[in-house]
Amino acid sequence: MPHGIMTLHEYQRHAVAYALDRLNGPHHGAGLFLEPGLGKTLVSIAVMDILHAADPSTRFLVVAPSLVARNSWPDELEQWRGMHRLDWAVACGTPKRRMAALEADATVTVINQENIAWLDRTVREWPYTHLIVDELGGYKNPNSQRFRILRRRRRRMRGCLGLTGTPAVHDMLDLWAETLLIDNGLDMVPILVRYREEWFQPDRWMNRRIIGWREKPGSRRLILERLEPFCLSMSARDNLPGLPERLDVREWLDMPRDTRDAYERLRRDMLAETPEGIVVTAANAGVLTGKLSQLTSGCLYPDADDPDRRIAHYDDAKLDRLDGIIRDADGPLLVFYGYRDELDRMRARIPGLREIHEDHVLDDWRAGRVPVLAAQPAAAKYGLNIQAGGHEIAWTCLPWSFDDFRQACGRLHRQGQTRPVNVHLLMEEDTVDRMKMLALNRRMSLHDAVMGALKGC
Repeated sequence: MPHGIMTLHEYQRHAVAYALDRLNGPHHGAGLFLEPGLGKTLVSIAVMDILHAADPSTRFLVVAPSLVARNSWPDELEQWRGMHRLDWAVACGTPKRRMAALEADATVTVINQENIAWLDRTVREWPYTHLIVDELGGYKNPNSQRFRILRRRRRRMRGCLGLTGTPAVHDMLDLWAETLLIDNGLDMVPILVRYREEWFQPDRWMNRRIIGWREKPGSRRLILERLEPFCLSMSARDNLPGLPERLDVREWLDMPRDTRDAYERLRRDMLAETPEGIVVTAANAGVLTGKLSQLTSGCLYPDADDPDRRIAHYDDAKLDRLDGIIRDADGPLLVFYGYRDELDRMRARIPGLREIHEDHVLDDWRAGRVPVLAAQPAAAKYGLNIQAGGHEIAWTCLPWSFDDFRQACGRLHRQGQTRPVNVHLLMEEDTVDRMKMLALNRRMSLHDAVMGALKGC
């Protein structure tokens, strides 16, 4: 066994042994459901190194979200060079750079998930023996092009390692496509229609078409029993006893009266008139929910066919409270926002604010030179180890996605953090904010149930 594995934590060595056992077993695949901060990338590097040492003909394709593929994987492969003997190439960026990476014939090829279709078109016979799917939750939609490509290519590979910290972010249907990539249908029902019919029943219809499903009584336990032979979960709470606690502070604010009037009219009539006299409409329930959410952030975006495309400004209630949080914060503050208009208004009023995609900003944040760092959660939830820069978080606009929320908070609440992490949730009473909070709580319960059932021993 390569000497480098001895540098891993005991729980990481357990995850490596588990993955190797399943990859060499009848499933030829393993799911590692490790919460943020537990070192999924490092565990995967150790697994690949051991497999390659046993058989030098092995070749690995690592598929990851763009930011993770371009930064996290090459950074960690380089950082841990002393513990492995892998060579690697990164197939991201321009077509020329991608082709150069393929021509390098490296043991490990890292590619962002957006370029899977390009790789499928460009290379008829993939030389890769093993597939590493980072952030497996990006493949829960079986109709997506990237799932269909990987599903087809996976059949010709020796094994697959699936990595995620949030395997079921909405419901148990999320798990079907994700785990099918891992085990090729050995234990997981290989046909979605059969999977739904066996363990779910319809609960919502539109125009006589089923648009929603709910679990049949007892089906969750049966599904998790199917996954238990090849999926392992690990929580930060169980495996990082020294990890400081995370404290969520719910701050309920009153919506200003003029905004409340617009909010109630929009909710009731599905239209609102902005202070500038422009009428904004909501064509359906989905659009309405989005517009109501904008109003809780103090703005309202125009209809798509509005010739001026001017954003209406209503209030700064949440930003006023944010000023107080910044003033009282014990160190730099990481702020997650929902709308570009929020970011523009924050830039205008907060001295020294930086945005997470600016050049060199992460190095400045880690060095303590950024008092306020702003980020959109969906764009910053993966591949950012910035826990050394601070321990204070604020949300001006909660997301609906549990994955976005959990992973974003995990940028600071992770291994290496030395102080308790305070998460300020700015919400307005009697608005869609409460619906978001309830949805996140429900999905947290689902997450805990899945992770608890797949702990293994």
